[in-house]
Amino acid sequence: MRKLLSILFVLSLALSACIVTGDPQVGIMKKDHGEVKKEGAPKVEPTAEATAEPTAEPTVEPTPGAVLPYRDVLASETDLVPITLFLGYIPNVQFAPVYVAIEQGFFAEEGIALKIEHGFDETEGLTRIATDNLQFGMISGEQVVLARAQGAPVKYFFRWYQRFPVGVVVPKDSPIRKPQDLKGKIVGVPGKFGASYFGLKALLNAAGMSEADLREVRAIGYDTAPIFCERQVDASVIYIANEPLQIAARCFDVEVIAISDYADLVSNGLVTNEKTIAERPELVRGMARAYGRGLALTIADPDLAYQISRKYVEGLAEDDPVQKQVLLRSIELWKAERLGESTDSAWKLTAETLLSMGLIDSIEGYQDAFTNEFLPESYE
Repeated sequence: MRKLLSILFVLSLALSACIVTGDPQVGIMKKDHGEVKKEGAPKVEPTAEATAEPTAEPTVEPTPGAVLPYRDVLASETDLVPITLFLGYIPNVQFAPVYVAIEQGFFAEEGIALKIEHGFDETEGLTRIATDNLQFGMISGEQVVLARAQGAPVKYFFRWYQRFPVGVVVPKDSPIRKPQDLKGKIVGVPGKFGASYFGLKALLNAAGMSEADLREVRAIGYDTAPIFCERQVDASVIYIANEPLQIAARCFDVEVIAISDYADLVSNGLVTNEKTIAERPELVRGMARAYGRGLALTIADPDLAYQISRKYVEGLAEDDPVQKQVLLRSIELWKAERLGESTDSAWKLTAETLLSMGLIDSIEGYQDAFTNEFLPESYE
């Protein structure tokens, strides 16, 4: 399998050299019986089995977003360097720090005219970053380790999620309260790939268990609520910021086992390539500073961040209590003593988990996957 993945990655790099940055490719990576499949219109093959997954679902019918005024900035538009930032999924309140940094002029103050490009295919975005067809993206940590294992010169320089955003949800009346209680149970996952499956494996490892200790790991797709509410599974792996709210609103109260309570894994953060770091270090530093200021302001003033997000998220109502809770829960996953900072222990554990899954041959070189050198002292 690793040989197959290596071949696929080399092919994806060759193909991506012909790609011109444009509209995002929308698709969902799936793996079934060792075969990588893709729905949508892909441009390149995936770099590994893991991939990005949706972080939320719209809770209201789409309507035109609210329009908020731009803040005055220090540089004129003609002085700014156009930069595209790849973001997973679709516009969503959980990307509020990016929207805030744009609207408050933080990117412009760094000489950057930021354009957002959304797409489901995280591996395609990462391949474009690796080949310098794109300079920046929000990419999950395990994807960076997997890509570097295949020779991709990518580097993670700002840790957005300080706590892994995936957990296991169970009915409130269930006796399951800790990982060991999952023994002999049916656990639902969107599929045997991506952050959900990766997080489940790490949780089981932390509890001294393996997939063999479960009755079944069942692929149930991304629409978790209907299957979970019908109790077709005993537990389900979910994104803790939004899915427990959706399930509780649909059927019954739930309890959540947060994977971050047992395993400090690296989730999404800002990624670039080594060429950009070597040739344009101040641009990388400016991206970190601007995004960090947007993140800090979002944490300090979630109401402002929510209203700014309405300009970017279709259908986001002026007062949607569910989406406001999604933002507040997300903020709890972003908080840190020093925003953006990575720890060696989290990256080592991430690499060790991938090794246990047979996706990499060694954890050697995991430290080259990340850096803290571009983080500012403060975000004042």
